[in-house]
Amino acid sequence: RTKLPPPPSSLRASMALKALALAALLAAAPAAAVSLRGDAAPANTTATLAMGKEALEGMSVTPHTFMEVSLGPFGSAADACDYCFTSFTKEGQAPAGPIAPACVCMAYPDGASFNMFCATPVSAAGYVASKGGCRCKGRDMEHMASTTCEPIR
Repeated sequence: RTKLPPPPSSLRASMALKALALAALLAAAPAAAVSLRGDAAPANTTATLAMGKEALEGMSVTPHTFMEVSLGPFGSAADACDYCFTSFTKEGQAPAGPIAPACVCMAYPDGASFNMFCATPVSAAGYVASKGGCRCKGRDMEHMASTTCEPIR
């Protein structure tokens, strides 16, 4: 093995200075973070900061686990599907969209009309199937390129 000569003293001094500066920065980082936070409130009381504690004393805020938004009514499942294919969720509008370009368009009956449903999780198909819904198929060549909706089994 060949031994490398030691680096020049100026290089050693420069490296030592850089290591010392890095150590000082790392030691000061936690103190800087604490000073930036100041008297920060816990995350669940951010509304208190904006509204004042007195305004919220009688208010109870709880998380919700279920939310449903229906988009309709449409005269037929095909109309709901056509709307879905060009919807903001699927197609978007620059610079904000699309929201979920890979979502699968589906429709389900709601009384005498239909609602549109566009989702990406596979479990959504089970939800739509439980409502008697169908999966949209645009430009179905077996039906003269019209939009169809095949029942989900």
